[in-house]
Amino acid sequence: MSGLRFDDFRLTCRNGFGDGWNHYAHSMAVFRGRVYVGTMRGSFAALKIGAPAPDLKPWPIDSPADLYSIDRRAEIWEYTPETETWLRVYRSPEVVGVNGRAGIPSYIGYRGMTVFQGASDSAPCLYVSTWSPHLAHSPDVLRSEDGRHFAPVVRPPFGPSVRACRTIQPFDGRVHLSPTASGTAKGFVQDIGSEAVIYASDDLAQGGWTPSNPEGFGNPDNATIFEMAVYDGHLYGGTVNAATGGELWKTRGGQPPYTWTKVFDRGAGRGLHNEVIGAMCEFKGALYVGCGIINGGYHRAHRIGPAAAELLRVWPDDSYEVIVGESRITEQGAKVPLSGYSAGFDNLFNGYIWRMAVHEDHLYAGTMSWASLLPYLPLHRWPATVAGLVRHWGLERLSERGGCQLWRSADGVHWQPVTRDGFGNKFNWGIRTFGSTPQGLFVGTANPFGPRVAVQRNGAWEYRDNPRGGCEVWLGQNPPGAAT
Repeated sequence: MSGLRFDDFRLTCRNGFGDGWNHYAHSMAVFRGRVYVGTMRGSFAALKIGAPAPDLKPWPIDSPADLYSIDRRAEIWEYTPETETWLRVYRSPEVVGVNGRAGIPSYIGYRGMTVFQGASDSAPCLYVSTWSPHLAHSPDVLRSEDGRHFAPVVRPPFGPSVRACRTIQPFDGRVHLSPTASGTAKGFVQDIGSEAVIYASDDLAQGGWTPSNPEGFGNPDNATIFEMAVYDGHLYGGTVNAATGGELWKTRGGQPPYTWTKVFDRGAGRGLHNEVIGAMCEFKGALYVGCGIINGGYHRAHRIGPAAAELLRVWPDDSYEVIVGESRITEQGAKVPLSGYSAGFDNLFNGYIWRMAVHEDHLYAGTMSWASLLPYLPLHRWPATVAGLVRHWGLERLSERGGCQLWRSADGVHWQPVTRDGFGNKFNWGIRTFGSTPQGLFVGTANPFGPRVAVQRNGAWEYRDNPRGGCEVWLGQNPPGAAT
């Protein structure tokens, strides 16, 4: 089939499933012929409370000083293709917090989903990795046999400060997951876990979690195993490393702990501007790897960036090529971007290549763009690269054309844009999830600009209802008779 274009997409869910606090379509899976989406709620409200940076003025959304006055119970939604309808099938329970406060959500987000049949499962089940606030318990993995009823399985032996897991990856008869957030009452880090370990289990219903790698693959600077993928008979794991740049490792599996081989380190020769391996996807015999800097392309705590994301292509012999990114000399020789695009598809604000997916013989790559934050940023405190862009293009023009981007490729080298402006919604700052189905390609966005967003009127700021705030889910379908 021909690749999907902007006009091939239609909106199936707007405004956070009708609730602007559903900020992210954070995970997605296809299970028993239906599409499931797990949300994250109130992300901008939590950022305002939990971190002094990025010092946005005004704060982009109207959020209260008491974070727990918001209903932050994360939700799971189910789409039925036959009726083209969404149904909420699960909402997080509440617990009494460690401080004695009632009404604390067990889960504020669901960062990963997968379908897997474990040793005790009579059929494939839907498994969901969770994100728990620091006043609740450690994060869980939820299990569902029917897509309607969810219950936690035995937790991995997380340390007490673990708050979330991200990717949940089947491989070689086991499911693998790793912590990717940590925090206590004294502080919280969204994308860095307190342990850089991948846990494995072949029977999630019964537990049996076992570490599959040495801590940080033996490198204490590998703070987190951030992303995983399966390619060429191997499990790949990519790290966050704020000292020298992200690392990529692989293993053939076996009995855990596995034997691991390093594919590359030091951000594939780019150093700290490839601090994290953020996305991976197999396509036409190669592994495509998205690299960048955490916190959307600017790691303030370590003064890394801002810089846009790169896309690499890795081969079974561990050689790699730069597809989108910077030219440089590496241990493997000279590298130039084969696509002709510099980092971020020629856009500084594309801080992540956040997710990739294969659909009908095309590779799709979605970005995260922080251009929508420009109206709220203290630009005099930002690096000259950002200030120069704003002076050249104008703040209003840049922010109005903000929003994430979606790109497609038939061969992995030549790329065409599907949308450069968040499907016409500047508040869609990221493509967070994909689901390839017989009905088409589902695309879920991250959109934290709701329910009420700060707008400037006559030189003054005020908060107004935002009907385009909250996550969206788009469905792309080739029209009848499209070329094959």
